[in-house]
Order: sequence, then C-alpha cells, then structure tokens
Amino acid sequence: MGYTENNLMSDEVVIKKAKITMLALIPESIGLGLIALCSIYLMIAAKGASSAVIIGLFLLAFCIILALYLVFRVLKTELSLTNKKILGKVGIIITTAMDAPLNKINNVTVIQSLFGKIFKYGKIVITTSSGNYNYNFVSEPDEFRKLVMNQIDEFDKERVKNQAEQLAQAAKS
Repeated sequence: MGYTENNLMSDEVVIKKAKITMLALIPESIGLGLIALCSIYLMIAAKGASSAVIIGLFLLAFCIILALYLVFRVLKTELSLTNKKILGKVGIIITTAMDAPLNKINNVTVIQSLFGKIFKYGKIVITTSSGNYNYNFVSEPDEFRKLVMNQIDEFDKERVKNQAEQLAQAAKS
C-alpha cells in the first residue's frame, strides 16, 4: 500500500492517481552516460597512471550512484486526487508529504520543458495556504490539473448545497 491508500478517510474515494513517468530521466541519463564514457576513456587512456584510473573509477561510481538516486526519486514520487483532498509524497531520504483539502488549494500550475511537451510529462506545482508543493515527472500534467480544478468546483458546490440544507433545517426548527 502506498501513501495515498494509507491516508484515506472512510468516506473518501480516489479519483485519479497521477502517473509518474521514467521518460523524464532521459536527459539526465544522456548526461550521466557521457560522463561514464569519459571516465572509461580516461581509465583506458591512462595506461597505468594510477591517479587517472582513480579519478575515472570515482567518476564512474558517481554516475552509478546518481543514476540510482534518480530512479528511486521517480519511483518514490506519488500524487493523488480524491473527492476531498490532494495527497502527495516526494523524496527518498528526506520526504515531503502533502495532505491538502480541496478548499485550501489556491492554485495548480503546470511547468513543462520542450522535452516534456514532446513526451507529455511535466512538473505540477500545487499552491496551498501553507506553501508550494512540487511534483516532477507527472505524465499528462495538464489533464491532472484540469481534474483537480473540476473537483474543486464540485467540492465547493457540494459544500454550498450542504450549507443550504442546514439553513433550511434550522429555519424549520
């Protein structure tokens, strides 16, 4: 069970779980691949120079650790919309969790790079009364933003309807 399932209330229903895509790692993977190739070339061209081999091994180890970090960062990102709130969690070692009621959400912003527009992924920034929350690697972020905005409207309509019913009940008493 993920963060969303563990934090649902009894009368809460998940409307949409944002899909987190690995396509976002392609630009970083290209950069890491080039650094790894350069480090391997450095070790081969060193011809026995121990300092060049050590630097090459260090760069190669750095590339492997950074690649693993990037993969785990994507795997550990979660963002969900329910009928009452937005839930999200980001991070591996240091995690940031968000559990924001729909009536406390001020804005939902989508940021996409050129690569993100081509492969349909981006960053979603959710602004609440308590701060901003960033979710990277979200597949089809515009669709998720539209769903959130529609659910906020539905939530407000339901809240106004309930208030009207309570006022009518109070007036009858």
